[in-house]
Amino acid sequence: MFRFKQFSICDEGATMKVGTDAVLLGAIADVSHASAILDIGTGCGVVALIMAQRNGTATIDAVEPDKASARCAWGNFEASPWSGRLEVLETTVQQFASSTNRKYDCIVSNPPYFEKSLRSASEVRNKARHNNNLPFDELAASVVQLLSPNGTFTAILPCTEVGNFIATAKCAGLHCINKVLIYSKIWKKPLRTVFVLKPTETAKPTVSQLAIYDENGQYSEQYYNLTKDLYLWNNIDDKL
Repeated sequence: MFRFKQFSICDEGATMKVGTDAVLLGAIADVSHASAILDIGTGCGVVALIMAQRNGTATIDAVEPDKASARCAWGNFEASPWSGRLEVLETTVQQFASSTNRKYDCIVSNPPYFEKSLRSASEVRNKARHNNNLPFDELAASVVQLLSPNGTFTAILPCTEVGNFIATAKCAGLHCINKVLIYSKIWKKPLRTVFVLKPTETAKPTVSQLAIYDENGQYSEQYYNLTKDLYLWNNIDDKL
């Protein structure tokens, strides 16, 4: 059990667990003007719960095709202060997009990204990391169907995969407007990118940087300020 300031998470059995990527995505995504939010591949539900904490009125739907993960997310949602605004949809986003008229102001995802890679012995880890069931083109096409005209899609990926996804999304009609390069320490190579896509194109996306640790190996002021409303700082697990 991992305890945040306003909610707790049990991630046992879920494909997508509590981790730095999920927290970064949940903390960076702009939810200020959203009335309907969609979390694609919610896993244990941590990103959806961060969305619910940061936006006090929006409804949040969480798509999760894995049965054990969906059950885990439901339990976390029901135990939270925002259970009335959170719903788990036990289906793939492709199936959901083809069967609903719902539109979302904010869509977020921490998607699987390995293509044709060596698979782990853990099937749970494979589901979380390999995109066999959710290739980039199908994810982008689903987002286009589900996003409101002025909505945003925010995701996090390894830096090695971002260019491929953005190019694929552009073919589907989504354009990058913002990137946040995530570093473990600022003098090292960035490991992750949080990026924002919209149906409308801008001249050039804005780019910023965020370092998780400072030169002393402690959490940086940047990361602290980003997550101070989420973390119980004396309870941060090593896996984060």
